[in-house]
Amino acid sequence: MHVSRIISPPCADLGRSQEIRVGSSPMAVRSALEQRWLRQVKNLPLVDVHWRYSRAPRLNDPVQGWKIHVSATPLSAGEVVSRVSPILFRRDLLFKVPVRLELLAHVNMGIPAFSQIGKFITVYPRSTAEAVDLARRLRTATRELPGPEIPFDVSYGKRSLVYYRYGSFRRSGKGSPADGVIIDLAGRSHPDRRASGHAVPRWLSDPFQKSRGQSDRTHVGAALGPDYIPFKVISQRGKGGVYQAVDLSVSPARLVIIKEGRKHGETNWDSQDGYARIKHEGRVLRDLRAAGLPVPEVIREFSWNRNRYLVLEKIPGRSLLPTHQKNPVKSSWRRAQRILDRLGALLSILHAAGWVWRDCKPSHVLIRKGEMSLIDFEGACPVNETQVPPWSSPNYSPLGYDKIFSRLAGHLEDDYALGIIAFQFATGQLPSLSRRGRAGPYKRAGVPGFFRDNVERLLRFNRRNDSTGTSDRRNPALYRPRG
Repeated sequence: MHVSRIISPPCADLGRSQEIRVGSSPMAVRSALEQRWLRQVKNLPLVDVHWRYSRAPRLNDPVQGWKIHVSATPLSAGEVVSRVSPILFRRDLLFKVPVRLELLAHVNMGIPAFSQIGKFITVYPRSTAEAVDLARRLRTATRELPGPEIPFDVSYGKRSLVYYRYGSFRRSGKGSPADGVIIDLAGRSHPDRRASGHAVPRWLSDPFQKSRGQSDRTHVGAALGPDYIPFKVISQRGKGGVYQAVDLSVSPARLVIIKEGRKHGETNWDSQDGYARIKHEGRVLRDLRAAGLPVPEVIREFSWNRNRYLVLEKIPGRSLLPTHQKNPVKSSWRRAQRILDRLGALLSILHAAGWVWRDCKPSHVLIRKGEMSLIDFEGACPVNETQVPPWSSPNYSPLGYDKIFSRLAGHLEDDYALGIIAFQFATGQLPSLSRRGRAGPYKRAGVPGFFRDNVERLLRFNRRNDSTGTSDRRNPALYRPRG
């Protein structure tokens, strides 16, 4: 996918923006925006590991109060701050922004802390009246710009980038805001919770209600219309949740899996957000089922509250490894060979259908009565696609592969992940980065030479090799010693 559009990143002055045209890969977009962001924020006087601050805290700054958060994606961040910063500087307000846009992208994933998604700019007003007036002005300034919803904060108006919550303004002695406290009107202390229902403390009224109008709420796990009732959260992050739900549209009711793609959730450098990825996954799953692969059936797709939903067949079975388990309890090269044979054959069909999975890992492989099924294909792309950002899971991709400028054509990601899985189940551990470091585990596990050679072919990583399979890079799992 080539990216060719006008981007408006900030220049050195926080209150100005300029347009540049980027007509190349998403990683070129990332590089251009990061460089301009660094020039923009370099004059903010205070910096720590993650944040830059507009000024130092003062003795008369409050220790708690109404925080204002302004949301943004990595692509909209420059324009958001160019509109917001003049308002904040005129009032000499304390605020912070990320040191790098890559930090914003990481925060918006919700993996370090789900409650932090979207918190691009944090402002610390000096009074309730100032907070209310500021929220109104910031909403007007950022109208129609994109940004993800901030979980557990209250949205200042419908489809607004401005959110608020009451909380502590000072870090604890441990340097973490997560364990702070707030003091009620009677002087009692309470944990400063970033959780549903805690944005407005019960002893305070909401001063924004009269001026903010109708607001959006984050519908995390809420009923999805009259047909689907989620009852179990399987996973939750910035791009959306995965839920087990009851489907009431049929009789008798049935269990289904619902994947959610949030609008502006985890927007990548290629402009793809959670909504777009779920829509893409629906297409991929239909193609793979047509190719005869054991993947979930797409029951229905729909949009609800600006998000995209994919209703999938609930496939019975257990994963090769639970998400929380790093390695198998028992290792056996013979079992690993069976996995190589079965999973390798499925990957060959997938690649022949024109797709590369890019998220092959044990938790995405389900086993039932010896049969395999594959799940989670939002990161899949055409085999020969190069103009997309790298996509992979930690421990199942070559070191540094997520930093390359654009992905390599072929199915390197799937080959490498298959090699990792085979090594894990043969030796009981993740492989060393070096072939020499892998020799010891092979020996202790009693791995035969043909199995070791097959795994080493899969783990070979040459950034200049196209890995398309045209030069004897067929799946090594199909190479067995002749009887």
